[in-house]
Amino acid sequence: MVGAMRQLTEIPISGYVSHEIDFPALLKRQSQTLQDLVQTDVIAPLADAEMVPEAGKFCIVTIIGHSDRVDTPGLTSEQRRADELSISQLRAESAQAFLFAELFSLVQAAGGTSPVDLASMQNGAIWTVAAGAADLTHTVPASESERQDNRRVVFQISTFAPN
Repeated sequence: MVGAMRQLTEIPISGYVSHEIDFPALLKRQSQTLQDLVQTDVIAPLADAEMVPEAGKFCIVTIIGHSDRVDTPGLTSEQRRADELSISQLRAESAQAFLFAELFSLVQAAGGTSPVDLASMQNGAIWTVAAGAADLTHTVPASESERQDNRRVVFQISTFAPN
């Protein structure tokens, strides 16, 4: 892009227990460094794009929810896939709701006009994607820790700003 700066960032956050979907609870269990990274590299660019839309800054955050394989005895393969997909979608939606609430608070605290909902965002967007168990970190997890690595959300942040 001529005359514009573009930045792409990816931040994975893992550690959900089985069927947990509460992103704020997961984030609280992470290191302070990772919590700060979410603030500076995810929430702040969104707020920056929304506070002064005429500045021409844009930020798109795509949240990809992931699940571990469901190995519950007695379930059909279709039931397992449906559960994996549902949990991954709910994880992404929980993270989306958290980001929007944080964005709303930051913009208001700065004296700006906060968007009332996701659809009214002007220069930002928060999208969700459910991956189910299609992209495992550990294809054959040997421990609960490896299963928790599989259970994650990944933030993909794209920012665009004029030079």
